[in-house]
Amino acid sequence: MEKSNVLVTGLLAKEKPEVFKDLNNGQGTIHYNHNIVEVLVIVDENGNITITDDPEKATGKMWQYDSLRVEYPKTADNVFATLITAKYPANTESKLQNEYNSAVLGILPEEAKDPYIAFLNDRITLHQMVEDDFANINTAE
Repeated sequence: MEKSNVLVTGLLAKEKPEVFKDLNNGQGTIHYNHNIVEVLVIVDENGNITITDDPEKATGKMWQYDSLRVEYPKTADNVFATLITAKYPANTESKLQNEYNSAVLGILPEEAKDPYIAFLNDRITLHQMVEDDFANINTAE
């Protein structure tokens, strides 16, 4: 499980988590639970949990997910901005961009472009995920 100030990845739960969980703290704070997948697990006699791909060794199923703490307002733009900042702090994005530009200018090898291109692709994927989750919650309400 990885943790930043607002993002925790690799959580496990017995019940499928809500995508948007209101923390009821009077400030409009939510948890945005995403990347939710059902996984096979092995629970040993001490209660320790291991994720497995082997259905024959599995003793059960759980839900694995990432959770992002998002302050008010509960909008797609705010959730996306919080998520992208948690995953890629400004100094990281700036470093990737500088290395990309250095490769464009021939100062660094061509492969130095790859991490920034991967960031841009991840950014597009994350934006679409958030937009889809908001579209789904609006149709369910």
